[in-house]
Amino acid sequence: MANTQTGHAEPAVALDLAALRLALRVSDLGSVAAAAREADWLPATATAAIRRLESQLDATLFARTTRALKVTPEGEQFLERAREALALLDQGAAELHAPMTQIRGRIRLTVSNDLGSQVVRPMLDDFLQRHPQVQVELQVADRVSDIGREPVDAALRYGVPARADQIVRPLADNTAVLVAAPEYLKRAGTPSSVAELDQHEGIALRISGRPGHVWSLLYKGRPVEIRPRVRRTADNGLVSRLWAIDGHGIALKSRLDVADDLLAGRLVRVLPGLESQPYPLVMVLARGSHLSARIRALADALRPQMQARVASVSDAALKRLGAKSGR
Repeated sequence: MANTQTGHAEPAVALDLAALRLALRVSDLGSVAAAAREADWLPATATAAIRRLESQLDATLFARTTRALKVTPEGEQFLERAREALALLDQGAAELHAPMTQIRGRIRLTVSNDLGSQVVRPMLDDFLQRHPQVQVELQVADRVSDIGREPVDAALRYGVPARADQIVRPLADNTAVLVAAPEYLKRAGTPSSVAELDQHEGIALRISGRPGHVWSLLYKGRPVEIRPRVRRTADNGLVSRLWAIDGHGIALKSRLDVADDLLAGRLVRVLPGLESQPYPLVMVLARGSHLSARIRALADALRPQMQARVASVSDAALKRLGAKSGR
């Protein structure tokens, strides 16, 4: 705000950065005590720090009741700006003694279970070997993390994010296909039409509250809805894939997730020509992280490997493989 008498801007408020970081974690966790434990502070010390910060700002960041602690509207607006500013400050401190083109520092990456454990993990091993000054913190979970609030730099996700303001780097085209173990198809029969799928056992994946008992797919470009007899449901993509490999039914899986299984014959396509709408694999970036050389380098390293993986299990590639092996 300008001084009306002198025309000069008023001096910025000198804020306690430690208290500001604590306030962000209080906002994330909804609890001063939880944020204090995480920071190894005494609860009373943390409470005092938050109150000093509010006094410095002359604003109330948190509304306190006997049952809950919530961020006030003005607090939410301020903390969002503060989060962006601290991210840029941390990035600047990390790169203070290194040029922007030097690949070094920590990458905090979140990814789904199946993709993270069997696909991304070995790719990260190769990346770390080529860039010895990089450290990786990998969060593996089948949930959609809020990279604006959680301490992560990037997330690998299927599908284009709904928020238009998010920074996204495409990695590979992708679709989901129906797969089953040869042993299951030998026992239950191989379906020759979409209608026959309703009589087969399905393996469902429940993510973000979606039950997964209905598969909305395309068969030769035409929308179809499939309702298999679901006896096994998991909220973990790795578990659903292992159930399919063990011969417990038909699963709807990303081509990227089951590429190795299809190539090795542990799983086979069910009704080629039947697949989901395209949903690409993308890297969603936290604000400020797109400026980091290490994040750009990771995306550049993952993209060709992911694209090659999808190409290896394209319909044409699987048809050639089947003809060659007699499957």
